[in-house]
Formats: sequence, structure tokens, C-alpha cells
Amino acid sequence: MADSSALDQNLYGYTPSRAAGYIFVIMFIMTTLFHLFQAIRSRAWWLFPTLVIAGAAEVVGWVARAKSSYDPNIRMAYIIQTTVLVLAPTPLVAALFMGFGKVVRRLGSEYSRLSPTWYSRFFLTIDIFSLFIQGGGGGMAAQGSNDPDKARLGSNIILAGLFVQIISMSFFAFLMAEYTWRRSRNQPFHKGDYNINQTPQAFDSQMKKLLVGIVIPTVLVYIRSIYRIAEFADGFNGSIAHNQTLFIVFDAVFIFLALVTLNFNHPGILLQATAQTQTYALTNTDQRPLQY
Repeated sequence: MADSSALDQNLYGYTPSRAAGYIFVIMFIMTTLFHLFQAIRSRAWWLFPTLVIAGAAEVVGWVARAKSSYDPNIRMAYIIQTTVLVLAPTPLVAALFMGFGKVVRRLGSEYSRLSPTWYSRFFLTIDIFSLFIQGGGGGMAAQGSNDPDKARLGSNIILAGLFVQIISMSFFAFLMAEYTWRRSRNQPFHKGDYNINQTPQAFDSQMKKLLVGIVIPTVLVYIRSIYRIAEFADGFNGSIAHNQTLFIVFDAVFIFLALVTLNFNHPGILLQATAQTQTYALTNTDQRPLQY
């Protein structure tokens, strides 16, 4: 354990846990490799720039923290973990947006305020915008770690990016809840959108599992974003930023659980399975709309 003078000089305010560093490096490698295998198996190529990248970024960030456990004054390791770990969940959020758009297309777009395409176009645009804001702020804050004014400006920019992300996630959560409610009660929002050539999938156990696989990570990332907003609002020298336990629980554990939830409720595999079920149902009903 470093003495008080060393803690005053390092950039974390504490010495990062070596055990936590290695544990999360291993855990994030495992879930990322599993996502890579699942994406290839299901031919869900859209998961490569989303879930796979998110997991890989977590690995990089935690490798940097593990390195800092040997010397918390290593500037480059601090800059990498600060910048990468604040950005890492953004591709994961993109996967949630895209995945739900595919769910809407499969279950019936007439129950949604937005078309399936707009879940990708609208929310991904906001997600990318948030990514650039957070990335710029993270780089400025890390580079200005010896300049309080520059660090504060960088922290405020990160805050702006996180606010953009959490506002978009709030709107997304509302649309997802409304869609689920309308679909479960067969109350279309757009009564004229039904297309007999695009027969809705039955709201079966596979589709429910897919929806749960989107809802749980959304909640986890949402809570994590609230924590990061509180952290950056408090400042790099604040009590939240200098509390390692809070960071491990609300950032590392929550993002890991989100990725693992998607391993067990993999959107690519479940969409593939439901497509096969729907094809079988259409074949055996002379291509009439499924009843639900």
C-alpha cells in the first residue's frame, strides 16, 4: 500500500487493485471472445463493431489499470484507462439500439412510434455524437491532469457527452416499454403499417428472451452512466473519483454483467432461431399471418 505522500502525487487518489485489474482483464477477455464466437456462428456481423469492440475496449482499459497497480504515477496508463473506459460502453449501447430495431421489425413495426430503421439511424447518430464528445473530453481531461483548469474543462465535456447518452437512453427506454406494452396487448400504434408480406413473429419465449437480453443491459448501462455523471460532476479530485470500490461495482461489474447477459441472450443467435421458427410457421400455414 502506497504511503500518503505517494497517494497525493498519483492521478487516481489511490493505488489501483492489482487483483481487480487481472480479474477483470480475464473476465472481459472471456466474454469478448465468446461474443466473437457467437457473432461468427450466427453471422451477425453488426455485432463486431458493437459488442466485440466494447468488450475489447474494456480489456484495454483494464490492462492499463493493472499496469497502474505497479505504479499509479505512470501517466500513459492513467490516460488510457480514463479515456478508454469512459468510452467502452458506447458501442454496447449501439448494439442495444440496433438489436431492438431488429426486434421491432420481427414482431411488427405497427406497434412502434419509430420505424425499425429509425432505431438505428436516430439513436446511432446520437450515440456516435456522444462518443465524440466523451472522447474529446476524456483526452483533454487526461492530458490536462496537471492543469486543474484543463482537467475541469475536459471533465465538463465528458459530462455533456454522458448527458447526451443518458437522455437518448431515457427516450429509448420509453419507446421500448411502450412497444412491449402495445405488442403484448395487440394495440397497434400505426394501424396502417401492417404488411402481409412481412408477417410478424409470434411473441414467443425466444422473442421474450431476446427482449430481456436488451432490457437488462440497458438498465445496467443506464445506472453506470448515472454513476459516471456523478463522478465527473464531483471532479477528478472528488470523493467519488477517489473511491475505487464504487468504480469497480458501478463501472466494471455493471458493464461485465451487461456483456454476459448478452452472451446468454445473444441477439444474433436468438434472431437466427426465431427466423427459422417463423419460416417453419409460414410453411405450415400457407404463408398466412401468424396468429398471436
